[in-house]
Amino acid sequence: MRGTVSKYAITLKRKQRRWLKAVVRRRSASHWLVLRCLIVLLSADRRSIKQVGLALSADRQVVRRWRKRFIEGGVFGLKDRRRVGRPRRIAVRVWEKIAILVVQPPTNFDLQLARWTVRELAKFVAKRYGWSVSPASISRFLRGMSLKPHRVKYWLNPKDPDFDAKAARICDLYLKPPAQTTVLCLDEKPGVKVRSRLHPTRLMMPGQLARVEFEYRRHGTRCVLAAFNTRTGRVLVEVARDRKVPRVIAFLDLICATYCRGPIVIITDNINTRTGPDAKAWLAAHPRVTFVFTPYHGSWLNQVEIWFSILTSKCLKGRAFRSGRALAAAVRAFTRHWNNDFGHPFNWSYTGKVLHA
Repeated sequence: MRGTVSKYAITLKRKQRRWLKAVVRRRSASHWLVLRCLIVLLSADRRSIKQVGLALSADRQVVRRWRKRFIEGGVFGLKDRRRVGRPRRIAVRVWEKIAILVVQPPTNFDLQLARWTVRELAKFVAKRYGWSVSPASISRFLRGMSLKPHRVKYWLNPKDPDFDAKAARICDLYLKPPAQTTVLCLDEKPGVKVRSRLHPTRLMMPGQLARVEFEYRRHGTRCVLAAFNTRTGRVLVEVARDRKVPRVIAFLDLICATYCRGPIVIITDNINTRTGPDAKAWLAAHPRVTFVFTPYHGSWLNQVEIWFSILTSKCLKGRAFRSGRALAAAVRAFTRHWNNDFGHPFNWSYTGKVLHA
């Protein structure tokens, strides 16, 4: 049997069908909306009310209702209609005032608070305006307005007027490096802590995490200098007590000794050890080496920063070192492991296209 033939025959336009299928595929869509979209899609395939109901385990009245609603209101007819409900207990002007308050810092109202909380908002509007609004009501209102006073997101004003041009040049070196030219990314990781635990770490057991002693003993810091080859992924590394000019010049000499043939392009930041008179004199004595500087606040364009994050997570995090010599040995051992076993160039996807804040 074909079942009952509804007088509400559905014919979908291409745009409507595309929208309905997109809602069905969407992971975040509500179950009730997906069900209604499926009812319309199956009905558009000339299926009867009974067939649609059996396919979706839905009652006939439910199928009939949403077919009718779609014909009357299109895709907007699939949404819930506005219900009268009980009268508002809190006036609209109260919510308007709360929306104005929450986007301003509490210090504007002589409150020595870093940020608003729902409890502080409830206390403030009760004291200032005499309105009784519960913290739970304020929380629901803020969620509905997508306002999150408890969260912040950092951002930085661009300071380099030539940011886009500098970024594009660096990306060209990554994506289209010059022939017979070694492209290196140079930087330091300063302030690497050398510290040992007062008590040994307890190993993990079934149902129990490894436990690391909280107290530790400091043994100073070290600076890791690294040069990442963007073609091969090989890394040249040195661990020093500081990153002063003699250390940097010695590392640059090591780079020239390692890559003894052909031009060398070194991508680096604008620190004074690379822009000062000593660095300029070194460049004059080594004409086959060229520095390409990243834009200000553009250290993320330097690929060696990616390698530093790998070094931190795979070699340094959670480990204890009793001396700077032990830390240096661990860094060099990891670098050999990287170069010999799983080192690789990074798949750089950013092309230098203009970014917008």
